Amino acid sequence: MIRKAALLALSFAAAGSAFADQATQKYDWAPAGGVQEVHVEATRIIVSQIAFDLGSTLKGTPVRKSSANARIRVDNNGYIDTEVGVAIVVFDSEGNVVATGSGGTKWGYLNKGARDYYTVDFPYVYRNFDKAKTFLVTLETKEKGRDHDRSRAARPKPTPEN
Repeated sequence: MIRKAALLALSFAAAGSAFADQATQKYDWAPAGGVQEVHVEATRIIVSQIAFDLGSTLKGTPVRKSSANARIRVDNNGYIDTEVGVAIVVFDSEGNVVATGSGGTKWGYLNKGARDYYTVDFPYVYRNFDKAKTFLVTLETKEKGRDHDRSRAARPKPTPEN
């Protein structure tokens, strides 16, 4: 049930921008020293490396939360500044979700030709990280100036009430 809910939530998050490009890849869990090489590409934006930090539970706060995160290297090998979103879902051998999070461009765009690092936090679903066997990486991109919701332009404008 948790697996279906997480996949459904990930699907809705990814569907948020109707005209965004998206790519998803599944990998076996095999970080060496916490780092794993990957290749997920959409519109010449590439996620190529993930550094996992399994963190610990932050104590002394009203909410028990984890410091677990992943630091993701993203390269814009394209010719247009682009908004970037990345989601990671980690599964155990039975397909249960053991960690999930998302992150990406917080302000503006990833400039053409640039490289940046984004942090994906796993604040609440993290307690079974030690059982990780596979993970999904979803990359969503939207190029600057691209109309991300063309259906709005086609909608009629509201008629003023008299």
